[in-house]
Amino acid sequence: MDDDKLYIPYGLSIDQEYFPGFGGRELRQFFVGILGSGIIGALLLIFTGQLLALIVALMIGAAGTMMAVRKDPYTRISVVGQISDIIHFHKSQKQYKYIYTAPWDIK
Repeated sequence: MDDDKLYIPYGLSIDQEYFPGFGGRELRQFFVGILGSGIIGALLLIFTGQLLALIVALMIGAAGTMMAVRKDPYTRISVVGQISDIIHFHKSQKQYKYIYTAPWDIK
């Protein structure tokens, strides 16, 4: 009877991931970030005339986007996901069905 131990797996992902914390959804977010940094880099290239500005903007955009969208392997939360959750929470309706009174004002 002591040999029957319950095995509960943890750390499993529901979605297919290319590497830990980075799946299809994160890949789409990464491409959007690269596109945004590419647009900023192209504007810098147009206004400054230096190719280095485009390259630096793309590299910083790629690294920053990767750090922002990759999920932590332990908590399964990314920076972008956490910000999205905070915005959703602040937009949600909060109902408090009590009226605060000081303890000495109760009659």
